[in-house]
Amino acid sequence: MSEEMREVFGKTLVELGHEFPQLVVLDADLHTSSKAVYFKQAFPGRFIQCGIAEQNMFGIAAGLATQGFIPFPCTFAVFASQRALDQIAVSVAYPRLNVKIPGSYVGIPTSRAGASHNAVADLAIMRSLPQMRVADPGDRRELRSLMRAAVLTEGPVYFRITRYTLPDLFAPDYEFAWGRGVRLREGTDVTLVGSGMMTGFCLEAAELLAGDGISAEVLHCGSIKPLDEDLIAESARKTGAVVTAENASVVGGLGSAVAEVLAERAP
Repeated sequence: MSEEMREVFGKTLVELGHEFPQLVVLDADLHTSSKAVYFKQAFPGRFIQCGIAEQNMFGIAAGLATQGFIPFPCTFAVFASQRALDQIAVSVAYPRLNVKIPGSYVGIPTSRAGASHNAVADLAIMRSLPQMRVADPGDRRELRSLMRAAVLTEGPVYFRITRYTLPDLFAPDYEFAWGRGVRLREGTDVTLVGSGMMTGFCLEAAELLAGDGISAEVLHCGSIKPLDEDLIAESARKTGAVVTAENASVVGGLGSAVAEVLAERAP
């Protein structure tokens, strides 16, 4: 049975913690919501509670990274991308430190947290930072594989974690790769490009369009930066029409990233 993405995140943190003793988790008083609490229970000596002080948390994470640790500073995406942006940009991204940033409660669906917790600009902000890799996993298997790839990738990484349970898109042996998109459905009339939770909706839309005689191709871009430019350009040239679907602002987000590719590669 599928689990909420935040549950998968917390349990995968523990698995990676057993494998990588240099992995440490920092928290901004949200570990029960993000499920980083599982890591706290498994490795209390490698869990640092920073309180509601996100800027300070990312400064600590940067310092730990300079000493060979692999820090995961955990908070909601809206706080990581906005409240602590200066610290992430100057102390993490510019020096290319090995900090992995999980942004929880992404996009619009944040349960009862309200508008102040809706992270719709995080993709645009994190994409703009130098040397920062950005990902938006589409299901639990991709999240697990992405987290391993993040640990094995030197340098800063930002990845999104949807609060809810997502339908399975990939087989158990699926492996995430930076800069690689996935064609989930072949089509000839229009290309639907999704990331994160929106890819499942793209597949549903493709089924509805098929009922009207429209053949929709569906691409999933779990890796937002770097983006699979070859796959997007090839599909756009084939179908002649591209629509993006994302749980974020199209300004600076996946929509902008795809538009940039089309302007250069398939105008």
